[in-house]
Amino acid sequence: MHLPAPTWTSSWPTGRPVGVWRLRLNALGGDPEAVLRRLTVPSEHDRARRYAFAADRHRHLAGRALVRLVLSRWQNCTPASLAIAEGPHGKPRLQDPPADGPRLHFNIGHTGPVVVAAVSEAQPVGIDVEPHTRSVDAPSLAERVLTASERDQWRSRPASCRQAALLHLWTCKEAFLKATGEGLRRAPTTVESIADGSTVVALRDAPGSSAPSSAPADEWSVRPFSATDGVLGAIVRKGTMPSPVSWVDATDIVTRSAE
Repeated sequence: MHLPAPTWTSSWPTGRPVGVWRLRLNALGGDPEAVLRRLTVPSEHDRARRYAFAADRHRHLAGRALVRLVLSRWQNCTPASLAIAEGPHGKPRLQDPPADGPRLHFNIGHTGPVVVAAVSEAQPVGIDVEPHTRSVDAPSLAERVLTASERDQWRSRPASCRQAALLHLWTCKEAFLKATGEGLRRAPTTVESIADGSTVVALRDAPGSSAPSSAPADEWSVRPFSATDGVLGAIVRKGTMPSPVSWVDATDIVTRSAE
């Protein structure tokens, strides 16, 4: 499946209200865990130790390191000085946002060695990434996350395209549910995608669904993207998606900042 491939830069952006930062763990210099621990705080180290596998520890630390690095530059402070808390449903947020200036919202996604963080001024944001080759029981997943109309369209696609198409739909819905902070408390089948060809371009409440009135899907913008070869991504933001969005590969920035 071919999604829009952004041009990733390795320099800090200026004056853009929405940005996506990418970290490639397999290209991070030095010992990944040691590098990431220098940009994170003891409570995050403690949580990382709960993961049995090193790859999971690295992804957790990488997401927090990315967010701390980006937000600290926005707020002119050190990464470790930021107080990050979790909302009532687990979505991370700044505990003490500045009284002046726009409120910053952020969200984290990861798969394999790819970690992404979305940061948005003023409006909530969500992001998700999935490898298009992820092993799933496609018919079962389609029943759980697609509306009847989406399933009909999905089944009409060539068999060789269905898995990637399903994961594309899922990343868009997952990014929306992460952006609203509802997660899986809201059934994915209450959200329906609107596509241009095979690419999702908008979301709406599914016909007949009893979606929460606080988060009508058509009040949110979606932008699918290719996070790297073979990895599908989607970013969702309340209101209009500003243009252009900043796309920053922060792998070298993280390495330098931890020195």
